[in-house]
Amino acid sequence: MFTDGQNEKAEAYQILAQFFLQPPDAESLDAVRQDFSLDSRETLDEITEDFNALFAYPQGRLQPRESLFIPPAGTGYADVRDAYQGADLVIDDAYDVAPDHISVEFLFMSYLIENGKTTMVQKFLEQHLMNWVPYYCEEVTKQARTLFYREIAEIVKDFLISEYDEYTR
Repeated sequence: MFTDGQNEKAEAYQILAQFFLQPPDAESLDAVRQDFSLDSRETLDEITEDFNALFAYPQGRLQPRESLFIPPAGTGYADVRDAYQGADLVIDDAYDVAPDHISVEFLFMSYLIENGKTTMVQKFLEQHLMNWVPYYCEEVTKQARTLFYREIAEIVKDFLISEYDEYTR
């Protein structure tokens, strides 16, 4: 149904989504450092503490939700739900992550890519992700205490910019 390049992109979105859902465990931290050639050498406890300070709900100061970064506050939430419904997806109300959370938006992109919905990929990238994620990543880079999350933020930002450039050529 899709090419190896599309498969790699879908998988990349799935991997990037995980960074914002929960801190890594020891095994995945080692794999991430190796796979992404990270310079980070902080301990797992330091990285977990930084994750909680940045991303955790409700205390995180940079919760990764579109509606917190797109004015007027809260508008992104309804728009994102509409995009999901337009792709015939409904998020179960029992799912405890907001629909406009970066991880859910990245998983949605993966779904669109896997299902060959190129027009929807481009539209969601333009109307949602590019409107807040690059800025958000810059804020993470400024506020993260660990090199780990500063490096991850740069990877995410560079990946999205590359994706946007590819789709808008």
